[in-house]
Amino acid sequence: MPDRGGPRGRRRKLNATSYVVLGMLASRPATSYDLKQWVAHTIGNFWAFAHSQLYDEPARLVADGLVSESVEEGGRRRRTYEILPAGREALQEWLSSPTTEQTEVRDLGLLKLFFANLAEPADLLRLARDRHESHKARADSYTEQREEIADYADPWQLKTIELGIRYERCVEEFWADFLAELEDQQP
Repeated sequence: MPDRGGPRGRRRKLNATSYVVLGMLASRPATSYDLKQWVAHTIGNFWAFAHSQLYDEPARLVADGLVSESVEEGGRRRRTYEILPAGREALQEWLSSPTTEQTEVRDLGLLKLFFANLAEPADLLRLARDRHESHKARADSYTEQREEIADYADPWQLKTIELGIRYERCVEEFWADFLAELEDQQP
């Protein structure tokens, strides 16, 4: 992805958070608080990052000339951001660029499982139960979300929830099988 120049010739490479903000603003103007709420109920299910970035990134995108900013005259003087044509162009370039990176899995349960030879059998059993329940709960939650938004959501957003459900059910099944193996080994 090429660097984008701001109004003062400033050059900066856009990151994933930049594209999250641009993508959200492509739907409608928003405050940083609005962005945080949208992300928490959508992208936050599969793309984790500090929500404080949603307060900093819009100002950077304004400096880059990709987003405009309007400030309320009175009251809390909220800042509302809106994507500019250059921001839509940057978003389109990103969407059309190849996505060849490997998926990163950061699962604390897998990390503990890797070192389980150093744990007590009861700890391993608890780990398997906890992870099974955690993934089951997440899959159930995604299923409820899909049902709640099925009538009005963008079909591609529904696909992200579908993949989330499939992933969580697959991992849930792994932990259920592992839990059964451990329980079979109990005296």
